Parts: sequence; C-alpha cells; structure tokens
Amino acid sequence: MKNEALLKNVQEVYSFEVEGETYQLDKINFNKAKKLINLIQTLNRLEVHNKIKVITRGFSIRDNNNHFSHEEHGYFFNHELNKFFIVGQKGAHYLEEQLRERRELYTYNMSDRMILIHEIFNLYEDANKILKTIQVNGTISSRFIEFTDDTPLSQLQYNKIFLTAFLHNIGRKWSGKISSPLLSFSYGIRKKETAKNFATNALRDGTPRNDGFIILGYVPFEGRRFEKLTDDLNMELEELGVTWYENAHKEIMLLDGIMPQHIIGLFEVKENGEENFILNPWLGKMFSESRRFDYRRGITINQARFEEFATDLKYGAFILETDGGRYNKTFQDIGYHSVPEIKR
Repeated sequence: MKNEALLKNVQEVYSFEVEGETYQLDKINFNKAKKLINLIQTLNRLEVHNKIKVITRGFSIRDNNNHFSHEEHGYFFNHELNKFFIVGQKGAHYLEEQLRERRELYTYNMSDRMILIHEIFNLYEDANKILKTIQVNGTISSRFIEFTDDTPLSQLQYNKIFLTAFLHNIGRKWSGKISSPLLSFSYGIRKKETAKNFATNALRDGTPRNDGFIILGYVPFEGRRFEKLTDDLNMELEELGVTWYENAHKEIMLLDGIMPQHIIGLFEVKENGEENFILNPWLGKMFSESRRFDYRRGITINQARFEEFATDLKYGAFILETDGGRYNKTFQDIGYHSVPEIKR
C-alpha cells in the first residue's frame, strides 16, 4: 500500500500559522494540498530504497486516572498543538520518573563501564525471569553478562539497549515498561490501522471506544542510529535460541521519542469514524515559502520556546539532534550528555 492511502478517509486537512500565542485551524489551500501529496510520494520512494521508514503512533489524551477525557482531548486540540509540533512526543512517564527519583536520563551513564555492567545484570535477570513466567522457549544467553576488560564500551552499550528493547517489547509484564526510554511506532502496510486501534482504545473487532490522535511521521534509516526494529529483535532472539512472538504490528522503538522535525502531521480520529488531518504548521510554512525538504534534516522548526512548551506538556528534558549526533539533558543540567547510537 502506498502512503497516499493513509489520507484516503480524511474529510479535511487543516493547519495553522506558526506565529502568535494562539492559533486558528483553517483548511489548507490547493497549493499546500498538492505539495503534501508530492511529499508523501517522495517519502514513498525513499522508503522503497530503505532510506526511511514512514511510521505511525496512536494515542489518546487521558486524565489523572488514566481514563480518556473529552475535556482534555479538546484542550490539547485547541491549545497545545502549537507546542506539540515544536516539542514532538517523548516518553512522558520515563522523563517524569527519572526526574522524580534519579534526576538522570537513561543514557547518562553509557560511558561508565561499571554502572553499565550493573544495569545489564539487572536487565538480564528481569528478561529471563519474565521468559520463565510466560513459558517461552529459550533464555537470554549468558554472553550478555560475560565481560572482560577488553569488551568494547560499544558492546556494553548495545547489550543494555538490546535488553531494554526486549523488555519494552514484552509490555506490561515488565515493571519498568511505564518508565521505558523507548517509544513504540508502527510501520508497514497496516501501520495506520494498528495506530488507530491504539488511538481509539478499540475493541478486538476494531470498534472504537473514544476519540484519539495518530502521529504520521518518518524516521531516517541510513545508519540506523537511534531506533530498534522488532523484526531485528526477533532475528537476534532466534539466534539466541529464544522463540518469540511474530511481529504482527511491525513495531519500531525509538530512543527518546520522535523528533518534531520528523512529524508530517496528526490525524484526529473520532469514535464515530470521522477523520481529519492536521498538517505540521512548520511544514506548511516550508510549503508556503517553497523551501526544499531534506529528509535527513527534516522540517525546519524554530525551537526557541522548546523548554517552555516542553514544561507545559509535562516533560522534563531537552533532546538536541544535529548532524554530529544526539544529545540530551534535563532542564536542571548545565551541559548536554551524548547519546550513543544503537548499533549491533
């Protein structure tokens, strides 16, 4: 299925101007609509050549009791979309958890061998304990905890991320899921259907139970730097002798969440089946100015108010991505910490 089909059931496409404290959603004009279709066709070609993955993620706005809230949904739609398109989406519980308990992020100690080894041992024990509980054939190999002074730091870093990805993929059976540094997205033919089920908290037969949103974005795939495909995870588990579940949802796990530069827009999906699409206003600005889109750099966004908006959205960290790599820090930190790339 080509990605143009993602817009098939959309009734209207909206966007808004990036200037000002408030915003007004308006239907996009023909010129912007044409450029949006052209961009999606470009993303098709890039995906065919394995340079990117077009991805989706469904979510709904919930209250403090973790129940869907029409009021909170409306507030996000009317007052926080401008912030969302500057900040992106991160693992909120992960950031809140870190700030409350340890005041450090998942990747902060990735250059400290002793701390890394200690964390790997804990993750290894959690993984095998859960494998026994759910009666899956095989165990995680002890080679993940067999180290010498000559073991490269990059191998330790990868072991930690691999085990975290495996536990994240298990889901709620892992007690650390809620504070995981990874954020799950779908790719492939059924990516929108999968995301819609999550967004609307759908029943088994696909019947939606609430309104929600679907992120439409992409992740640059050359170099494979900060993401983990469940296809790859399953392949590596098979090499370890672990029979794992079929990757039915075609999941990709992003470290630190999705950058706003890679968000094309948001679907608003209603319980009654109605769909609208909100074009990233910064992408709309690029369309209006006839600026060239470079998939490696992504959408040009003024993030001068990032910290303010991220705080409003209840995040607590700053993630900076440049041509030279990725860096992060909590708002209390003075300097940035380098984020190691995910490489096997």
